[in-house]
Amino acid sequence: MSSYLIDPRDPMPRYYQVYSSLQDRIRAGEFEPGVALPSERQLVKDYGVSRITIIKAMDLLERDNLIEKQQGRGSFVTGCPESDEGVSGCRVAFCMPNFGDSYVASILVGATRLAMHHGMQLQIVGVESEEREVSRIRDAVASGVNALLVYPSSRFADARLYAELAERNFPIVLLDRYYTQYDTDWVVFDDEGAGYALTRHLISRGHRRIAIFPGHEVMVTSVHGRIQGYRRALEEAGIPFDEDLICLDVYDTLSPATINVNESSHLRLFNRLRRDSITAMVAINQYVALQMNLDLMKIKNEMMRAVIEGRSGLVLEEPGVEIAAISHRSMGREQAALVVLAIQSGEAMGEYAMDILIRRMAASGDLPHQRVVIPMEVVPIV
Repeated sequence: MSSYLIDPRDPMPRYYQVYSSLQDRIRAGEFEPGVALPSERQLVKDYGVSRITIIKAMDLLERDNLIEKQQGRGSFVTGCPESDEGVSGCRVAFCMPNFGDSYVASILVGATRLAMHHGMQLQIVGVESEEREVSRIRDAVASGVNALLVYPSSRFADARLYAELAERNFPIVLLDRYYTQYDTDWVVFDDEGAGYALTRHLISRGHRRIAIFPGHEVMVTSVHGRIQGYRRALEEAGIPFDEDLICLDVYDTLSPATINVNESSHLRLFNRLRRDSITAMVAINQYVALQMNLDLMKIKNEMMRAVIEGRSGLVLEEPGVEIAAISHRSMGREQAALVVLAIQSGEAMGEYAMDILIRRMAASGDLPHQRVVIPMEVVPIV
């Protein structure tokens, strides 16, 4: 059996695992400069993956100028990766909104893993509130950090800060979402693709009254992308897009720290379900999905109590409401109404972002801005 088979338990995409393995093999001197890598067919056999996966891994190696593809001949090693000497001991500040968000914490895990591998120091900077994003980033830069990983706030930050950093070629990578007016590196998920796939799945189950529910963040690019994918799926299926089914008024104050705090959200959800005849819901993130499940349980309990007490009016139309959600972890058992999940690996995002910072700090010349879009795995719940 090949010793290069990828680990199915690793959250990193398969092509990135292959890319990392081949990079390590080049670093170790297994393939000298000018030597051809094994053929795609051999790599498929060695790693136990598809040809498409190998091609994507080779594209990354070519992007990093580690190999040169020659038509009809194969891929040849051009040189070894930059050594750790250029980045070892460098300080990277990870600017995060709070410490209670398990998704952001998973991004930190991925970034830390790669930083430790290269002998770098990772400093956590708590932004805490949207108003403090700029001041905390400025403080981090003034303290002497060499690069920044930033999970931006939902509001637009001070343009002068990012303009100054760009002028200085200061390495900075935005995570999960980005500011469209700033020219920086960023790593995001395929948010539009996820919103599209989840909505298509609900349509395939016979739903026509499908609503999408954001949380307290509405203006960020990740949310916009998911809503755009939702809309595209409806329109392709011939279902009229109804902007009122973008339910901004139900979970508009919901954040990771406020799940199950608002005692009236189930009433707002119930009124929406009844008024708009909603049969399926797309939860914009894990926290909205968790609150939805709690609210549906409260609604069900209220309905049972109404029947016992002989009250009328608290009735939902059949079929039962179903949920599609985006999450960074599996949620099947705890969500009775959940039928499909799009999983985003925070650890993969952290590793991608740190990899960009390392290459930017090690680059001797200008490196084009890096924009990475990570696909999500769409998993039906059976």
